[in-house]
Amino acid sequence: MKRNKILITINDLKDLEKLKELGITHYVFPLKDFCVGIPNTFLVSEIPSDVYDNSYIFINRVLDNKGIDDLKEIIDSLPNIKGIIFDDLGIIPLIKDKNLESILFLNHFNTNKESVKIFLDYVDSVVVSTDITKDEIQEIVDVNPNVTLFALGYVSAMYSRRLLIDNYVKFHKLKKTNPLNIKNTNQEIMVYENEYGTVFLAKPLFNGLSLMEMDAKYYFINSSFLSFKDIKELLEGTSKLEVSDGFLNKETIYKLKEGE
Repeated sequence: MKRNKILITINDLKDLEKLKELGITHYVFPLKDFCVGIPNTFLVSEIPSDVYDNSYIFINRVLDNKGIDDLKEIIDSLPNIKGIIFDDLGIIPLIKDKNLESILFLNHFNTNKESVKIFLDYVDSVVVSTDITKDEIQEIVDVNPNVTLFALGYVSAMYSRRLLIDNYVKFHKLKKTNPLNIKNTNQEIMVYENEYGTVFLAKPLFNGLSLMEMDAKYYFINSSFLSFKDIKELLEGTSKLEVSDGFLNKETIYKLKEGE
């Protein structure tokens, strides 16, 4: 397993040494005030200087004008870290002339080699969608090996800038639970909210570690809501956590009503 090509989000700075022992050397720090759906975030000043060479800041919320301006100040004063992972296209001009490896992470986009090729004109890598099959992902990797594959973690199904949990519990006069697990028929969802919005995460946990058989640039692990022990056991194949392979072995088919 190519663990030296894993990009893993950090939950706890104490995990860094243990991750190194597992052979994982690329660390992703969710940036405080610029993330949704992630409980543990960090200021740039909290990133240990001894891992700068292999560290990335992570941004996954939609930014308004103020957010872009605030982020520009941070990027302009960044220490010598390796790169940035982001989903707001407005960030591309901010990093155009910066010495940062750029990885575009658009949930549910980049499902074909044509769109990947276009975005690779502007960034160094893109994260391929989890909404396509393993064979379809392989087709993309064969043409564009500079992609990043989502290998493990809870996958975002939806993101709203509204505070949906807050609004619901206030209206119904309930005690707030965050994260909140909800179930509708056979689909279970974990909902997590912070001041910047609400994210719906599909359950069970997505396990796409088999994608590491492909010769991609990186393999992304979202460790949010997982412990170091969980990660270690999942990588070693000894975990008892419930997992899903998502759409890797089945096509995403949406049936429209007749006439639509």
